[in-house]
Amino acid sequence: VYLLGTPSLEALFYNQGFHITEQEKPEMVVLGFDTTLTYNKLKQACLWIQKGVPWMATHPDLVCPSEEGDLPDCGAMAALIQKVTGKEAEIVLGKPHPFMIQKALERLGTQAEITAMVGDRLYTDMAMAKEGGLVSILVLTGETQKKDLETSPIQPDYIFNSVVQLAQEMD
Repeated sequence: VYLLGTPSLEALFYNQGFHITEQEKPEMVVLGFDTTLTYNKLKQACLWIQKGVPWMATHPDLVCPSEEGDLPDCGAMAALIQKVTGKEAEIVLGKPHPFMIQKALERLGTQAEITAMVGDRLYTDMAMAKEGGLVSILVLTGETQKKDLETSPIQPDYIFNSVVQLAQEMD
C-alpha cells in the first residue's frame, strides 16, 4: 500500500498486516486525512494511479472544521487526485458508505427504523442516515449552514441550531 495519511493511520494499517511502501509499486494507493501531506507524496500517488494502480479514500469529507477556520479534508485531496489523474477512487469509505451504518447498527444492537443519526454535514451524515433508513437530525454547528438546505437534494428530518438545542428539545 502507498499511503497518504497521518502516522497514526500508518500505524493502524501496519498493525493490521499491511505492507506500506514508498518505493516499490503498490497494489493500492490509500488516501486518508493527512496533516503530513507533502507535494512529493501527492506527486508519487498521482504517478502510481496514472500507471494503473487503483486507489481509495478513507472518507469523502471536503472540509475539516477547526477553530482557525475550515481546512481541507480527505475529500478535497481526493478531488485533486481525481482531477489530476482522471481516475475516480475505487472505493470511498466512511460516511455515507453503507458498510458504516450496517456495522454501527450491529454494534449498537438496534434497527434502523428506531435509530436517529445526529450530524453536521449533509453529504455525509445526513446522506448516511437517509440511505440507512434512520431518522436524520442536522445540527448547524459544523460545516452545513441553513442556506445550504435550499439547494441540497438531501433534506434532514429535523434541524437544530446546536446539540444544546437538540438536548433541550429532548427533555
